[in-house]
Amino acid sequence: MNIRVLGCHGGELPNFRTTSFLINRHSLLDGGAITGVLSLKEQLGIEHVIITHAHADHCRDTLFLADNIIGAGGKGFRMYGLPVVMQDIRKYLLNWHIWPDFTEIPSKERPVITIQEVENEQAVELDGLRVTLCTVDHTVPAAGVIIEDRSSSVVFSSDTAPTERLWEMASLKSNLKAAFIECSYPDEKNDLAALSKHLTPQLVRGEVAKIGRDVPVYIYHVKPQFHTLITKQLKRGKGIHAEVVRLGQVIRL
Repeated sequence: MNIRVLGCHGGELPNFRTTSFLINRHSLLDGGAITGVLSLKEQLGIEHVIITHAHADHCRDTLFLADNIIGAGGKGFRMYGLPVVMQDIRKYLLNWHIWPDFTEIPSKERPVITIQEVENEQAVELDGLRVTLCTVDHTVPAAGVIIEDRSSSVVFSSDTAPTERLWEMASLKSNLKAAFIECSYPDEKNDLAALSKHLTPQLVRGEVAKIGRDVPVYIYHVKPQFHTLITKQLKRGKGIHAEVVRLGQVIRL
């Protein structure tokens, strides 16, 4: 499994982009940074987009991706997410007010975006991958994601406060090769992290411990203004060996 980091930050400034990972060649996890990174040819190759939750920094570029595809005569893609998340996408984004409803363009029979609701803890097969969503604790309905192929599995926390069930499920995967965990705020901003239901370096240590064994840990969703401080805090003390992911990085499992 190849994981290409298109965007990995919890905000946007020059040289910082919001969350999106390209899995192999045809599947995306979240859509915060697609069209400003991938070539048009690469965009036309996207077949599957998994959305963890409906916050703009995780789904906004799917709107522009759909627009690029219709303009280029592409075949479109399937969008996956928890039923409540897909309902929010329909209600608040693809509603002809914020953006055209690409689930009806160019026709309801052959739309650019086909929405597929995925129930909590149910797996879906796509592009040689097995994808399982698991609800986590955020300010809106959100899902962590476990992605498996024939030889490896990886878990993504999504945006979350401390959570339990996702790590319980991940710990049962004998071929777990990596954990991608959000860390939005430094320890000094613990109150803000609690209010917004995000993690700090200290909280990340607790989440890693729940996995129950050593796996490579990749940190993402770092707020740009705290990037240096969070990186330093993650290196302090014991408990984890974590790497803060970089734009353009490719992780091969």
